[in-house]
Amino acid sequence: MAALAVLFATEALAATTSGYTVTSSSSIQFWVKEAAWADLHYTINGGTQLNVRMTASGTNHSYNVTGVPSGAAVRYFFTIGPTSGGAYDTAWAQFTMGGTTPPPTGNWAVVWEDTFSGTGQPNSANWNYHVGNGWNPGAGAFSGWGNGEWEWYRPENSYQQNGNLVIRADFATTPTVIAGRNWFQKSSRITTKGKRSWKYGRVEARIAMPNAIGTWPAFWMMGNACDDTYTTNYAAPMSHYDIMASNWSSCGEIDIMEHRNLETVTFQNLFWDSRTGLYPWGNGMNNEQPSNINVGNVTQFHLYTIEWEPTQIRWYVDRETHPTPVHTVDITAANKEEFQKPFYIILNLALSGLFTGYAEPNPADFPMYMYVDYVRVWQKQ
Repeated sequence: MAALAVLFATEALAATTSGYTVTSSSSIQFWVKEAAWADLHYTINGGTQLNVRMTASGTNHSYNVTGVPSGAAVRYFFTIGPTSGGAYDTAWAQFTMGGTTPPPTGNWAVVWEDTFSGTGQPNSANWNYHVGNGWNPGAGAFSGWGNGEWEWYRPENSYQQNGNLVIRADFATTPTVIAGRNWFQKSSRITTKGKRSWKYGRVEARIAMPNAIGTWPAFWMMGNACDDTYTTNYAAPMSHYDIMASNWSSCGEIDIMEHRNLETVTFQNLFWDSRTGLYPWGNGMNNEQPSNINVGNVTQFHLYTIEWEPTQIRWYVDRETHPTPVHTVDITAANKEEFQKPFYIILNLALSGLFTGYAEPNPADFPMYMYVDYVRVWQKQ
């Protein structure tokens, strides 16, 4: 697998990036992007410094070095001619051929997004659904996804409209009877499980949501190792339901944003198991590291973000105007190995439950809407 390292210039007028890619066991491609011209300067095992003009393709530049022995110490820097004029040198950098390359320290680039620009059903290439109320096989009953939630999730309560994902919560005076229980409230829970997942990256969504008693909107992630089921059918029968994860929290959970009731704060959290490995749920084995931040009017759009790297996860609210993290958690502990594996995204509008204090939603507030302008995943290049 190709090793990748990135070194970034601090030029204000152009997003110039530079670095290298190991293309084989004995070959390296050095590259510079968004520059008028670029020179490469490098040494191998302390030998003679070689200086070459890189090959241009528009504003991108590259140079291939072959015959590099395994274990060689490669030192390099670039002279870069920005598109705005002038020139500058990057700092010397070094790596070992075939050795361990440090994680990228470069620029974030979008690797996946959904801007919900269509109409009707969300893009089936990206989204599946969690349907029902979370059947708990251990209890032999619905348990509100382990949280005591009241709603019955349906795929059709998620749809695209006016450039947004809309998650609609409904209340009916005449209940739907499923499995001998009355279900008065419907909502939706949409997930990339089975479609898309990522390990590390910047994960964010721009969201406006209800501010009403008994509401619990959330933007969060669970590990691919979670054994919950999901539904692909947007027109699944009303009685259809999914099974909640039996191996939570050892499969991992990252809560990017949660909100409850009429509060002005949103919550950030993550959950993991005290044990190392994948286990069925264990009483007293579940850990969390919560925080919250005052957001103000949550019915207005805000940008909710995590930056997830091998050593830590950082949370932001409106990061473009507030670049300081609102919560930071170290994930290097051995029993936090959950966070070194791929996760998928979930967006949902829950109704009541443990987190809301089992507050009862007001029927007069329905229908209620959670709007998502976009969901975007970035990774370092």
